[in-house]
Amino acid sequence: MTYYVDFDNQTNDTWTMVVYQTLPQLIGLDSVAWKKTTAPRKGKTGVNWEIEYNVALANYKQTEGVGVYTASQTLGTTLGKKWKVVFKDGIQQLKEDGDAEKLDQIVIKNESKQFADIGVGMSGDASAYKRHVYSGSAGQFLMTPTYHVGIFNDLTLGTVISSNVIVGPSKLKFRNGMNKAVVTASIEDENIVLTITYQNALVANYEQVKTLSRSFGSEFNEVLDDKETATKLQRY
Repeated sequence: MTYYVDFDNQTNDTWTMVVYQTLPQLIGLDSVAWKKTTAPRKGKTGVNWEIEYNVALANYKQTEGVGVYTASQTLGTTLGKKWKVVFKDGIQQLKEDGDAEKLDQIVIKNESKQFADIGVGMSGDASAYKRHVYSGSAGQFLMTPTYHVGIFNDLTLGTVISSNVIVGPSKLKFRNGMNKAVVTASIEDENIVLTITYQNALVANYEQVKTLSRSFGSEFNEVLDDKETATKLQRY
C-alpha cells in the first residue's frame, strides 16, 4: 500500500514539512529527516512512500550543533535478513549475510575494522541510524516504526531530528485502512496551528480505469471519504 502525507500551507511564510520515524523499542538510534517537501505561502505539496525496507551506510557530520547523515550506500532488503559492513575496494560497503534469528528484524554487523554508521529505512531513504558502531558489533533493528510529522524552517534529508522542530511534532495515525494524511498549517491568534485529517486515497491504473469507464458508458471519479480530524498542535 502507498501512504501519502499532503501539506497545505495556509500561512504567509514558506515552510518545510518533514515526516520521520522513531523505533520505540530500540535505544541509541538517531531519527533523521526521512521524507520532506517545502510549500510556499498558500501552497500545497506532499510526500508518499511504500512499505519497502532498506539498509544504509552513511557518513556522519555535525554542523553548527546539528548532526547530518549522508548516505553512501542504500540497498533494498526484506525483514528477517542479516547484513554486514565490509571493507572492500578501498571503501566500506554493505553485503548480504544470510537470515537473521528473528523474522521481524534486520541485523547489520560491522566487520570493516573501522567505525561504521549503519541505518535502516523505507522506500529508498534511511530513517534511523546507529552511530559509530565498533567493528565486531552489530545493530539489531526491530522494524515497528512510529511516524511523526513536523514543520521546519528548512533542513536536508538525513538531518537528526532534535529540538529543530518549529511546529509539532505530531504522530501520524493511519487507522482503519486510512492511507492518506492531510497536514494543514494555519494561523490562529498569532500561533501556527497544525490540523491533520485522514482519508482513503484510492489508486488505480489509469488505462484500466478508462477502459472500465467506457464499458459502462460513464466517467470515473476518485472518491475520498471517512475523514478523521486530529488534535491541533500549537507552536511552543
